[in-house]
Amino acid sequence: MAEKREEEAVYRGITPDALWLLAENRFQNSKEFYESKNPAIKEQVLIPMQQICAALADMMEKIDGKISVIPSRMISRIRRDTRFTKDKTLYREHVWATFVRPKKEFPCSPAFWFEITPQGYTCGVGYYCTTPQLMQAYRDAILADPAAFRQAVRKAERAGFAFGGESYKKDKPGNVPEDLRTYYNQKDAFVCRENPSLAPLRDAGIIEEFKKGFQELAPLYHFLQKASESIEMPPEESARESF
Repeated sequence: MAEKREEEAVYRGITPDALWLLAENRFQNSKEFYESKNPAIKEQVLIPMQQICAALADMMEKIDGKISVIPSRMISRIRRDTRFTKDKTLYREHVWATFVRPKKEFPCSPAFWFEITPQGYTCGVGYYCTTPQLMQAYRDAILADPAAFRQAVRKAERAGFAFGGESYKKDKPGNVPEDLRTYYNQKDAFVCRENPSLAPLRDAGIIEEFKKGFQELAPLYHFLQKASESIEMPPEESARESF
């Protein structure tokens, strides 16, 4: 039994055929079709996703011991929640996993993520859902320590990551260094790296790719986390932690 569990834990890859199965499932948009293909989707997509998460878990806990590393809580569902959206498509054609602190305790924490689609895959780090208050905390953190932010961003960019999202057309107020103004004016704060090829997903090399990428992103993650903590903790909690 132990040998069987060890064998099942070995990453066997995600193939283009497996991802096109997700695309076909979305196109069919049928509960009957999904139920007939669910065993294959689980075997070919969801279990490999869990294996990737499990292989990254130790490293992610070293980056931040408060990050959740339970695969079942990290991986997106194939079935969409359509209750509060005009798009009533029942199923997704992509799947993602997030490494983030528990939302109930840390609602504003940044997250590491990787996402896999029939068109390729991405990975990155940043705030999942921003608010004006959170983005102001982000800008205040840049003003407070521009050198730390610059170092973290440059490290991410050298590893092939780039800021995503939109920027304000009008500069946000603040005496920010000119070379950081573009980042300061972001409406969202996240970086990502894209690969349009599905070939790396076929073997365990993808795990090493994600490991190296997330290690390069760790300084930026810590910068964003520190910024978010300025609005997450009540004043009395902040005071206690400062002693």
